[in-house]
Amino acid sequence: MMKQPELGQKILELRTQKGLTQEELVEQCNISVRTIQRIEAGETTPRVYTIKTILSALDRDLDDLQQESIFEKKVKEVMFVEIDESKDVSFLFTQLHIGWIAGILSMIAFVFEAIDDWHYVIDETYYFGKTYTVILGIISIVLFSIYMRSFVLIGNLFKNAFLKMISILLIIINAVLACYGLIDLEFQLIPKEAYGVVYCIIIGLMYVFFGWGLFKLKGLGQLPQVSGIMHIVIGGMLLTILFAIVGGPASILVQGVNVAIILKVYEVLKNQITT
Repeated sequence: MMKQPELGQKILELRTQKGLTQEELVEQCNISVRTIQRIEAGETTPRVYTIKTILSALDRDLDDLQQESIFEKKVKEVMFVEIDESKDVSFLFTQLHIGWIAGILSMIAFVFEAIDDWHYVIDETYYFGKTYTVILGIISIVLFSIYMRSFVLIGNLFKNAFLKMISILLIIINAVLACYGLIDLEFQLIPKEAYGVVYCIIIGLMYVFFGWGLFKLKGLGQLPQVSGIMHIVIGGMLLTILFAIVGGPASILVQGVNVAIILKVYEVLKNQITT
């Protein structure tokens, strides 16, 4: 069963979603306001009967909540939103290695995608053909997600919550935009020019935020600050739309700097262990 403080946080979240105050909730549960306050604050673990009563008032079921909790926990572990402290340091090293390798492969995939996109602009046909373009797009999404997952981990390790949050958002937003781009190959829901503008604006903003997160990353020398400034500049280029043609290729190059950051983290952690 979900334990405190997660249980209290979940009840608070569900109550807020229902638009109920604590007073309104207790009227339906026949328990005291103080009890709800203590449960939501994680100060006490209620009996199963009390939990079921509260969840019933919130139109939720205990079994569903437990299954949801397990799923959320797995997602958080996979994405390094939470680090399983039972894992030894070799696990972290392995994940960092996977991250920088995925980063390099992602750069290569982006180059091929850029060639494909440019060929479409010139000739309105895909250089590698539509099928291979879809396969390449899917591979690119996976590689970029694995690579960016390293920065979720780095944000955790170096107590940089902003970097962690932006890295997660970048993974999600990139996947959504890229998937839409793949769907658009077949259905063309909006003009490609409009999609390009939206893409540049959203990714441009995310680059600025990600750059700021990197700039605030301490303990790794000047690399994060250099990369942070580069991301902010590239993000600005993308936001102008006009300079996106420069910002696009530059974003591939700056990813190489980010790969160096991942390797630097590996080096720092290794030195901390051996000293």
